[in-house]
Amino acid sequence: MPVPLTPEQIAELERSGGSLFVVVNPQTRQGYVLVPTDAYLQAKPLFEAIIGRMPGSVSLSAQDQLGPVEWNDVKNARRCALIDKKHDAGLLPAEETELDRLQAELAAHQRLVAPRPLAILELLEDALRQRAANSTGRA
Repeated sequence: MPVPLTPEQIAELERSGGSLFVVVNPQTRQGYVLVPTDAYLQAKPLFEAIIGRMPGSVSLSAQDQLGPVEWNDVKNARRCALIDKKHDAGLLPAEETELDRLQAELAAHQRLVAPRPLAILELLEDALRQRAANSTGRA
């Protein structure tokens, strides 16, 4: 669930030039890092591995407790229909929940039949290559 930023936070975020932005809960002193959406989507496998679940979806630990997930063409067709509807007309809250569940089931099925253990390493390799290219002046 997106949370609106205060005008002060927006101004500071704009001054940061799109780089990492830290906010702190003054009551708990817990810090949170805001990152641009494209950076988050690129690092999503890394976040999933570290945090263990994605906000707004069924937690991986809860999904694992369900046991092996049976994935089939009917579920995939429903998932695709919900995605199309989401982009065409929007989803009802119950449909959002259903789509989140189907997405989590698909992810669990994919981990079972085609695990991607190197996703995190691939992200790190890409970041290191980009850093090396930037430090040598190549884009």
